[in-house]
Amino acid sequence: MFNRNPSSRSTGFTLIEMMMVIVVVGILASAIQFTFRGNQSDKQLAKESQRFAGMFELASEYGMLNNIELGLYIEEQSYQFLAFDGKQWVELSDTETLVPVELPENMGLSLTLDELPVEPSLLTELQLVLAEQDDFKEDEDLPPQPQVLMLSGGDITPFSVSFYFLDEFADSDIEYKVTGLYHTPLTIEGPINGQDR
Repeated sequence: MFNRNPSSRSTGFTLIEMMMVIVVVGILASAIQFTFRGNQSDKQLAKESQRFAGMFELASEYGMLNNIELGLYIEEQSYQFLAFDGKQWVELSDTETLVPVELPENMGLSLTLDELPVEPSLLTELQLVLAEQDDFKEDEDLPPQPQVLMLSGGDITPFSVSFYFLDEFADSDIEYKVTGLYHTPLTIEGPINGQDR
C-alpha cells in the first residue's frame, strides 16, 4: 500500500513548518501595528508643538503691530495669551485666532525658564502676593499672570515648552520641545527622549 522508497522525496511543507510561518507572520504584524501607533503618537505631539509655535509667533506679531504687551500663561494641559491693559493682564478678546487652547486629555506641557522648571505652586503664591499688594477683594478672581512676556518691540522672555504624553497614556517617553530665545522665530526639537517631570 504505502510505497516507502528512500529515494523518493516528499514535496510540500509539514504541519509544524506551516504553524511556525503563521506564528512569525503574527509577530511581525503586531510589531508593525505597534510601530504604526507609535508614529501616530509622534505626529500628534509634532502637530501640537507646531500649533503652539505658530500661535506664539502670530501673537508676537499681533503685539508688535498693535503696540501692546502680551504674555503667555501656561498650565499643565492648556495655554493662553494675555494682553496688558495698563493695569492688569486680561484675555485677548478682539481676536478669534489667539484663543485659549486645551490640549488633548492624553497630553501635557511643561514650561522652563532659564533652564529651571516653573512650579505651579510658586506662581499661585506670586499671584497671592500681587493680590495683597494691589488690595484686591478676597472674593474677586485673580487674573492669571503670564510666565512669558512678548513685548511690543519684538523681544520675548527666553523659555522652552515641552509637549509630552501624560504617564497613564504614554507608550514611550518622547517629547517635543519648543524654544524661544529673546525673539521669534521659535525652534522645535523632536522627537527627543523625555526627562523626569
